[in-house]
Amino acid sequence: MRLRTRFALALVLVALVLSATSLVGFVLYRDAVVAQERTELAHSAESVATQLDAVLAERERQVELWGSSPSLVDHGSPSQEARLRSFVHTTEFSGASVIAANGTMTGLYSTGLTPTARERVVGQRFDDRTYFRRAMAGETYVSDPVRAETGNLIVTVSTPLRRSGETVGTFNGAFHLERGDLASIVRANTGPTQGTRIAANGTTLYAAGPVAGTDAGADADLIVANERVEGTGWTVSATTTRAAFESRLWTATAAQAGAFGLVLLSIAALGLWLYREFVGNIERLHGGFASLSDGDYGSTVSLTGATEWTELEWRFNDLSEVLAQRRTEVLVLNRVLRHNLRNAMTVVVGNADRIAERTDDETTAAEADRIRRRGESLLDLADHARAIESSLGARPDEAATRGAGAVVEDVATTLREEFPHADVRAPAPEEPVAVPNGDLLLVALDELARNAIAHNEAPTPTVEIEAAVDDGTVTFTVADDGPGMPAVERRVLTDSFVETPTQHGAGLGLWLVTWLVHWCDGELSVTVDGGTTVTVVVPTEPADGPTAE
Repeated sequence: MRLRTRFALALVLVALVLSATSLVGFVLYRDAVVAQERTELAHSAESVATQLDAVLAERERQVELWGSSPSLVDHGSPSQEARLRSFVHTTEFSGASVIAANGTMTGLYSTGLTPTARERVVGQRFDDRTYFRRAMAGETYVSDPVRAETGNLIVTVSTPLRRSGETVGTFNGAFHLERGDLASIVRANTGPTQGTRIAANGTTLYAAGPVAGTDAGADADLIVANERVEGTGWTVSATTTRAAFESRLWTATAAQAGAFGLVLLSIAALGLWLYREFVGNIERLHGGFASLSDGDYGSTVSLTGATEWTELEWRFNDLSEVLAQRRTEVLVLNRVLRHNLRNAMTVVVGNADRIAERTDDETTAAEADRIRRRGESLLDLADHARAIESSLGARPDEAATRGAGAVVEDVATTLREEFPHADVRAPAPEEPVAVPNGDLLLVALDELARNAIAHNEAPTPTVEIEAAVDDGTVTFTVADDGPGMPAVERRVLTDSFVETPTQHGAGLGLWLVTWLVHWCDGELSVTVDGGTTVTVVVPTEPADGPTAE
């Protein structure tokens, strides 16, 4: 199949896969957006519930703190009345009262309450109220909101009053649900398309923005998430209008469709550029090589695009000219040496032999022999010319190999000379084996051993270099009894480590080891346990006995 056909099919396949992926992505994206919207609503409801619970807990602490005042248990006294007034003026509570243990209200203060209204309430019995009973039972209680005569929703927080460990009444603080922190929390989580509703026992306590009714899940125009206020059991509902949600969804879908179209257009533009930059040039190069294969030396190609293509064009055309020149030279050599010179020398040698056979003169025979030998020399020259021509394509020498034992011994010898105080051990491997690029491997092992000695502060540092053969590989180990290689240095040897200003190796030696071992197609590993052991595993080459060493 032609390259241009394969290229066109690849572009079509990429476009089809991208189209199918985008179509599936649209469907999955819609489901993901719906799930994300519900998750965000759930988080919003949870946030409101958590904030409400925190505010109510703070109100409970305030009532408990003020309820510990001794003046509040002095029923009907001026000090009790002053304490109630101070509580209301200091806190966000709009009213406060004290109910004696028998259920009779003995003190009351509320903003906007007239003395006449106060006198009507004080002295009445409230022993049937839930907040009084719960406080008398020993707990601080937050009541469900109740609708006051003014139309406001009132929440009462009650706590027991004690004297000498005995409950002698309750201290009760009341606040408006539509004011203060609670209302600001709801408003902060409300917008044109998002609403918040607080309900208790199915009754809406407070609502803002587009909210559902009592049965929020049945409202088809809203998406709802509910959360429970831990301290009171109230229900917080976060809602958003489906129309606003779908509008955002369609906007995002349209944006994705536009992006998909842009991607397809980019693929088409990229395909055109790639065709002109690569496929077209490759086809022209293919034609040029076909001409060279057919013997049309001297033919040229014209490539367009990047500098590399221009350089490739120059090199191809230069190669074509060189081949044309070489062909001319070969033709000349072939004609002169193989035809003219060889044929002429054959005649000369034959005639020299006949002269030598027919003459009795020793001088003439000697000269004929010299002519014959010179002719044969020229024939040998022609043969050498052909041999030189045939050797122009000779393969370069293979990379040099070294025996594993020789590598270990050379490293040990060098180290013993340079570090006479060190204990350098280098047992010979049990099997002779050759390793490719042995000189590079020697440098790597030498660097590891030097590193081990240089960083060992012991009087007689010990380093042991071993080689073990195992089924096509040889494992070199460099072990020392030093303090252990730092973690950063180990990462240079074993990880794809990128140096940073705060994370870097101490020098170039270990980097050199890493590069050399990788160049030898080897693998590195490091173990730190009472010293450091570096293991290098490299492939071997077949070798016979002493040759490997």
